[in-house]
Amino acid sequence: MEPSPTIAMYTALQGAFDHFNRRLFDDALPPCLITLRSSRRQQGYHHAERFIAENGTIIHELGLHPGYFTLHPPEVALSTLVHEMVHHWQECFGKPTRSNPHNREWAGKMEAIGLVPSDTGLPDGRQTGRRVTHYIRPEGPYAVACAELLEDGFALPWFDRHVPVEPEAVNAVRERLAEQGLEVARSEAPVERIETPQEPDTPTVFSPPAPRQDPRLRLVCPQCQARAWTKPDTPLVCGGCMVEMEEAAAGGS
Repeated sequence: MEPSPTIAMYTALQGAFDHFNRRLFDDALPPCLITLRSSRRQQGYHHAERFIAENGTIIHELGLHPGYFTLHPPEVALSTLVHEMVHHWQECFGKPTRSNPHNREWAGKMEAIGLVPSDTGLPDGRQTGRRVTHYIRPEGPYAVACAELLEDGFALPWFDRHVPVEPEAVNAVRERLAEQGLEVARSEAPVERIETPQEPDTPTVFSPPAPRQDPRLRLVCPQCQARAWTKPDTPLVCGGCMVEMEEAAAGGS
């Protein structure tokens, strides 16, 4: 009997974690809990001491956005897993800084395993700061380890149909990396190759979710121009002028 979708997906991710742990971290990383969570701002994250067992054992969380496994070829998608594994390594063996999660120690470890930190995902980007991604160094330790994993038949069984950004935005970065000889992917991203079973010749539509509408209403005092946010149909009086505030004009600052 085939495993359930949940077991199949997380077994694949755990297998990738174990492979990279052996090949890039000397099998030193302790277990963590891998989760799939959607966030428009992050491809992945590491949350220290997120989970606790009934016996008091505490472990870290390694979260991944499943939409990026749809947008990226496996070589690139799996590098996000390893990016977060470096955070896991630093939390367990290094000196993380809460105000700057991508510090010099983290950047040095990334470089050592063949992932080059960059806030733009391209060469010459900033290597440290609050929001830093990376690109893959061709023939580096990660690239070699990932090729081994894929040659052994690794594949994810499921892909998110609601991607967080347009595929064109991701492809633009890949094209710029290719121009500089830094493209390592040997296969297409799932968004470019998966087809619907009903219409084999029609590619599946992978589209970002519709933007959320802000349910709040912006008000302005007609006398002093003080501004405030409130729920629709909720009257609000300016505390200084004691007059009812009015809906602000669209596009106002």
